[in-house]
Amino acid sequence: MLVHPYSGGGRWFRGNLHSHTNNSDGKFSLDELVRNYESLGYDFLVITDHDKLTLIEGVNSDMLILPGCEISTDKGHIVAVNLKEPIEPNRPSQEVIDAINAQGSIAILAHPNWGENFCHWRQEDLTSLNNYAGIEVFNGNILRDSGTPLASDRWDMLLSRGHKCWCYGVDDTHNELDLANGWTMVLADELSSEAIVNALREGRCYASSRVFFETIETDKDTIRIVARNADRIAFVGKHGRWLKWVNDKFANYRVRGDEGYIRVEAFGPYGGMAWTQPFFVVT
Repeated sequence: MLVHPYSGGGRWFRGNLHSHTNNSDGKFSLDELVRNYESLGYDFLVITDHDKLTLIEGVNSDMLILPGCEISTDKGHIVAVNLKEPIEPNRPSQEVIDAINAQGSIAILAHPNWGENFCHWRQEDLTSLNNYAGIEVFNGNILRDSGTPLASDRWDMLLSRGHKCWCYGVDDTHNELDLANGWTMVLADELSSEAIVNALREGRCYASSRVFFETIETDKDTIRIVARNADRIAFVGKHGRWLKWVNDKFANYRVRGDEGYIRVEAFGPYGGMAWTQPFFVVT
């Protein structure tokens, strides 16, 4: 049996979960940042200035604007989505995660492979922490910084050890170079704070850096994928092993039963990618 978060209906909404204004270290004012994402056709945007909760009241936008924060901890940075009250920074990571969850918000561990040592988060810390929603599998800001924007290696290590967590794609916007490099597509019934946050928490979403999934579905023991602008689709299992790959925008995978989990990566033009959440194989 396959257990996954994509059952049920809804619409796909495109959003950025990680962005900074000039209230911390971003270039744009809140209004300018919102207008930039409006012009790109986004549906929602989360404002996550460093260690402070930027007020979003009074912003006039057709997009859904959510409050958030990128919180510094003793181990690394944690992005809080839909945060209601400020959280004191530079505390133990687990305390910060617990405080985020206590507000009904979502905790996402930011850019695991940022830095010259490709290790903003140590793997043992990712493994030992509990009750965070997931990690940034793609952080576009790291395209122009040290390390790598990709963290699927860290994610596979977590999943392979039985740690259930989701993946998210973000811009980590600081200036115009960071706009629309990575995003998260969310499957929800409506564009509301409650619907978007619940879908993010439950994994009804996928991460993207310019590739779009049109179909993510299962039929008994088969996973079916359509990615409209992909030229390769790969089914990935434990320890990052490719179980099957197809050089096409259509692909399916029949489950054997011993995989543990299966996730999908799609590859498109100019280095673009997309990542589904894992399909857990339950026998």
